[in-house]
Amino acid sequence: MRPAGWGAAAAAVLLPMAAAAQDTTWNRYTLEGLAGVHVRAETNLGCEGAGVSAESMRTDAVAALEAAEVPLLTEQEMLASPGIPELRVTFECGGGVAGVVGYSVSVRVQQATQMIRDTQITLSEAVTWWASEVGVAEAGSVAPALKSLMERKLGEFAEAFHEANAEEG
Repeated sequence: MRPAGWGAAAAAVLLPMAAAAQDTTWNRYTLEGLAGVHVRAETNLGCEGAGVSAESMRTDAVAALEAAEVPLLTEQEMLASPGIPELRVTFECGGGVAGVVGYSVSVRVQQATQMIRDTQITLSEAVTWWASEVGVAEAGSVAPALKSLMERKLGEFAEAFHEANAEEG
């Protein structure tokens, strides 16, 4: 039998939390001039066990970005585009207690970069913009919780992308 108040204590600790200072003026600056992004989704075995596949979430992410009018690139277009811009959506789920699953959703833009102090040094991937959040859900409602959180984070990205690429006028 659970002690009284256990659920309230768990909720207070495990309610969705956003990581701080991820969408800043500097981060938005790194989105300026991008022709678009190629979308890639990843998930771990915990999420797959809860019925969430990387491919289904990628399909949902593409639909959300198309609705937000963010230009999308094929893999070939991404590879030919300066910076090789990829939007990576990552889901992680872990076992919890008594039918509760902890999860995280991360949306990040990765681009190729070059060092200022030595331009011969390049990095094939550097995270230039990101948004992430964690939460908990009952085992049977993990997929809708992840989808909802992903859509919120993609909305933040779409807003940042459009702001960074707005025509001055």
